[in-house]
Amino acid sequence: MKVRLCDKNKGKSRVARRLKEEQPGLDVKVKKCIDICGDCSKAGIARVDGKKVVAKDGDDLVKKIIKRLDDK
Repeated sequence: MKVRLCDKNKGKSRVARRLKEEQPGLDVKVKKCIDICGDCSKAGIARVDGKKVVAKDGDDLVKKIIKRLDDK
């Protein structure tokens, strides 16, 4: 599963590190732009296998990404 984080996300490094630690099989990368129009600097936004995931902060973003993994 691919997870792409926007470089403008606050806490992106911490989110990426947590995801890699908790889900070692994930392909997690921080990109300059993840091609999802929105204000990445105000909310946690990721693209997970091409689908947008939005959260209020980094911790919430990690939870939502892991939930999406569990749903598959």
